[in-house]
Amino acid sequence: MTPVSQVFDVYIDLNITLAIATLVWVSAKLMMARFGNKLDFPVQLGLLNGLFAIILLSPIAAAAYQYMLSQQMVPAILSVNLADYAVSQYLRGGIAIPAEDFQALLGFRARLSESVLTLAPGVGTGLALGLLAGFAWFSGKLVTSFVRLYRMLATCHDWRRNGRVRLLLSDHALVPFSARGLLNHYVVIPSDLLGEPEDLKLVVKHELQHLRQGDVAWEIGLELLRPLFFWNPFFYVWKSEVERLRELACDQRVAEKAHVDLRSYCMCLLRAAQAGLRKRGHQTGGDRSNGIAAVALLEVQDRLLRRSPGQKLRRRVEALLETNRIRPHRGMTLLAVLPMIAVIFLTALAIQKPSDWSQDRLMLSAIVNLERLETINSFGQQPLR
Repeated sequence: MTPVSQVFDVYIDLNITLAIATLVWVSAKLMMARFGNKLDFPVQLGLLNGLFAIILLSPIAAAAYQYMLSQQMVPAILSVNLADYAVSQYLRGGIAIPAEDFQALLGFRARLSESVLTLAPGVGTGLALGLLAGFAWFSGKLVTSFVRLYRMLATCHDWRRNGRVRLLLSDHALVPFSARGLLNHYVVIPSDLLGEPEDLKLVVKHELQHLRQGDVAWEIGLELLRPLFFWNPFFYVWKSEVERLRELACDQRVAEKAHVDLRSYCMCLLRAAQAGLRKRGHQTGGDRSNGIAAVALLEVQDRLLRRSPGQKLRRRVEALLETNRIRPHRGMTLLAVLPMIAVIFLTALAIQKPSDWSQDRLMLSAIVNLERLETINSFGQQPLR
């Protein structure tokens, strides 16, 4: 197996693992909602970010486990592989299809990967060109958005500075937002907010909470991964969930820690949305404050296949008024998340390529050869006309 094919296999494994993990997360959320349990938003956000990090590390964990199996550091009975399990079930009569068709089904992924990597005419070339074109397109959008963001930061005016955090005033930003560079963190505030001291105080608290939560760093990480996962719908489901939870978690933390009056905070969000919509109506094709690597106070731009900014704002206000959210102990949280980690790890193991020379696979190959020989013999026995 060449290094290129190994990297491509890891890429496919990550996409499959992300899909399974997303389904598990959504299922767990629906189950909790069905039983009337509402988990603390910061806890949900921490779990989601932690699980994503585990997904990215799952190929390394799977490779380490496979190595331990090969070195007999782990008993062979603990081997987990979906293809080997399917072969075992077939030999026991649990799957009733011709052996040759079953073997072709098992080798579908390997054949598809080979056709893409070798640019085989037809499907292989089409998929390869599609992946390359999508990667180039989204990489270009990523670079363009970074350039647009830092050009906007360059037009801002310094207001205050505290360590590596710089507060900037902007005449062009639609809404307040936070961003970061290699060394410094930035909070950009529309200049007209200087005339609203109470709103200004709440906005600064909100954006500083985003920086404390590491939301900007996670946003940058997800956007850097978008060119690789652009075709995977589960990536967008996961990212949308992160975006939703980080705003709800930030609102909850600001309201609790800063002892903020909820009515004043909700009215601040409403006034910020109204101001952003007014500016959006006057700006055509100009800089957008909620670009890549930035976490805005709220959205005022309509996005394809997403809830409208008004619906999102309404959900945030409703969430702020909820008082029955559960904040479990860290030990209980870890205990609850262990099944999700186990599913991610088992998925990463189960989709690994199996050994081609296992006993069950040799038996399957023998059955395929016998079926082919029987077919050849049946042709030879047909009477001549």
